Amino acid sequence: MSTLQIGDIVVGNNSWLNSMIGYSGEAGVLIHYGVHSSIINLFTTNEDIILMNDYVEKVVMKIKNEELKVGDLVELKPKIKKILTIKGVGTITQITEIKTHDFDGEWDNNTINACLVYFSEDDYEYTIPTSCLQLFSIIKTD
Repeated sequence: MSTLQIGDIVVGNNSWLNSMIGYSGEAGVLIHYGVHSSIINLFTTNEDIILMNDYVEKVVMKIKNEELKVGDLVELKPKIKKILTIKGVGTITQITEIKTHDFDGEWDNNTINACLVYFSEDDYEYTIPTSCLQLFSIIKTD
């Protein structure tokens, strides 16, 4: 089991318990982490649930990514598609970083590699971490 921290995207890992409490198993954000239990905000239904830490699992994305470049056609990875409602395929318009800070508002040295991606179906540009993206079609050069 990986260590959980506030801000992690998590899901309940016990389907029997999930059905007993009426939780459908969608992902949420960890908003409080205690010694034995945690509070999870289910942002799709705007509800908070409390689960024991043994029944909470972090949604982990593969760290290894293809080298993404400006102009690549990308889509959200399947685990992220369940959470976000961004439709279709997007085009990377810029490579960037997301700078992070702690909950007191103090900036730290951690950064998240990200891309600005334009989705024509939504007619909007989003900043998305590269770990959430995958190539839509791989260009083959012979």
